[in-house]
Amino acid sequence: MTGGKPKRKRRLFSTIYSRMMALMLSALLFAMILLSALLYHLIVEDKTEARLDELLIQAAEIAFLASQRSASARGLEEYLYLKVLEVQSEFDAGIIVMDVYGRNIMQGVEHGEVAGLPYEETLEYLRQVGESGQPIRVRSRSADGIGDVFTVAFPWTENGIKMGVVFIHTNAQTIRASYSGILSHVAIAMVASAIVLSALLFIVVRQLTRPLRKMAAAASKIAKGEFDVSLPQQTGLREVAVLSDAMAEMTRDLKNLEDMRRSFVSDVSHELRSPLTSMTGFLQGMRDGVIPEDERQRYIGIVLDETRRLTRLVASLLDLSRIESGNLTLNEDRFDVSELIRKALIRYEERINENGMDVNLLLGDEPAFVLADMERIDQVVSNLIDNAIKYGKPNGTLTIEVETNGAKTLVAVEDDGLGIPKDELALVFHRFHTVDKARTSGKGTGLGLAIVKKILDLHRQTITVESEIGKGTRFAFTLKRAEIKPS
Repeated sequence: MTGGKPKRKRRLFSTIYSRMMALMLSALLFAMILLSALLYHLIVEDKTEARLDELLIQAAEIAFLASQRSASARGLEEYLYLKVLEVQSEFDAGIIVMDVYGRNIMQGVEHGEVAGLPYEETLEYLRQVGESGQPIRVRSRSADGIGDVFTVAFPWTENGIKMGVVFIHTNAQTIRASYSGILSHVAIAMVASAIVLSALLFIVVRQLTRPLRKMAAAASKIAKGEFDVSLPQQTGLREVAVLSDAMAEMTRDLKNLEDMRRSFVSDVSHELRSPLTSMTGFLQGMRDGVIPEDERQRYIGIVLDETRRLTRLVASLLDLSRIESGNLTLNEDRFDVSELIRKALIRYEERINENGMDVNLLLGDEPAFVLADMERIDQVVSNLIDNAIKYGKPNGTLTIEVETNGAKTLVAVEDDGLGIPKDELALVFHRFHTVDKARTSGKGTGLGLAIVKKILDLHRQTITVESEIGKGTRFAFTLKRAEIKPS
């Protein structure tokens, strides 16, 4: 199963890459087709206009010959006739040379519908040219409604007098047919361009997706638990760079989490192994008769102490697990934290007396009402008092202070023990951390302060630690102040 996941990821990435390429190539092809059609249309229109200009020039030449025919020899009239036939043949056009009365002056050319243009419409163009004296170029629908007809008309004169008009008519298809080869040339050019652009696109997309492929490979390694992976730094795209940075940060977090998990398992295993080994040895010794009868009660007491230690350890682990998993719900209520401290001290009275410690209570203006989960704050206070007794100096002083300042209430627990080295102050809230195992009773779990920190984090409050070697340690935390209800 493990080996199949990277393959599936690679196939998935390959599929995404292929689809991306197909989508981009399809968009490129569609754009090329549209561009080809637009370019072809523009070229045809340009060529059509050029052809109409050429037809107008031919009409002007025919008009010139028509204006000279009456004063010239018969050969010029024949030349006019040949010119008309030449233009008809070359441009596949219909030509009429009319006088101002609408009569066709060319022998052998009947008036009527020429190139699909009705005779009545021809007469209308004759009138327009006659009135304006200017040549015209007209595009209109053919009589059968299929396609367009282009008409050019040029006036001819004799001695400055308008004598008639030369008409040339041709179908749009006739003009455009001469440019049908343009489409094939445009298509070939576009296909060649598409091939070149596709190759460039392939190279560009491959370059752009290279960091994504590297990140996919890195993700496969991370999924296997390999966190020492290299991620691309320079990606070229801001979005991919942001993704790479986020993935690098995620990798660091996962690595830290894995290190913490391994350390946690190792610490828990050690904490469980020590008392279990001790208990197993003592119980086996009593069973085998190695331990004398008069010593059994003492060893039973040791086994009982180790059992209690294991119970506290398991309870602390459960508390820590519930807090970190988010399954711990705070039941915030209004209570007097000074009264809570008094009750906690009563529970620890026997241990305080055993150590010969004095208690210095500085409760300020009582009562000190706060808004918090009373059960969890009692756990915080108990852990701090337990730590102060454990690390405090025998016959020393345990000081507990409550001070209200604005919207916060400060609670401090201080001992006058040996203190904590400066290089360990930042570690005191870590799981299973004990400052100096040689100075402890050997009955701590190393989880108390970690739980204290987590509980106060849930309350969105802070805790600080101050310590000086040989003078003691002071823990201080804040709570949200609650207003005193009027009596």
